Amino acid sequence: MHFNETTIRILVRKDYGACFDFYKDKIGLIPVWGDRNGPYTSFTVSEGAPPCFAIFAGANMSMFQGYVQPDAGTQPDTIVAVIPSENLDQDYQRLNDAGVPFLGEPQHIEDWGMRCAYFRDPEGNLFELNDASGV
Repeated sequence: MHFNETTIRILVRKDYGACFDFYKDKIGLIPVWGDRNGPYTSFTVSEGAPPCFAIFAGANMSMFQGYVQPDAGTQPDTIVAVIPSENLDQDYQRLNDAGVPFLGEPQHIEDWGMRCAYFRDPEGNLFELNDASGV
């Protein structure tokens, strides 16, 4: 198992183009393969770096025999994609200025010993931007 090489893949259920634009234009990821028409796009954080994130049209999961998409209306948050930050305030400001919909300003969570901020992508997926440096 190569867990350190894991790529996060988000299944897009509503508007593939909006998600593509969100990750490219607002988050600043660079498409490596695929485009806003889907059904799959992989992204990297910088030119020449390996892909680290991908989006995939959820309807295409039916290619995997036995897969059934759960009802989006009743599914609570069950996973959070965590993005470590070297400078939380700077990254928060850049993303906020780009129109990323944060759930609130960065805050220190005493019990966790870190500062973090949460946002959602156009599909409603939950992300945590955090600074675990203890500062």
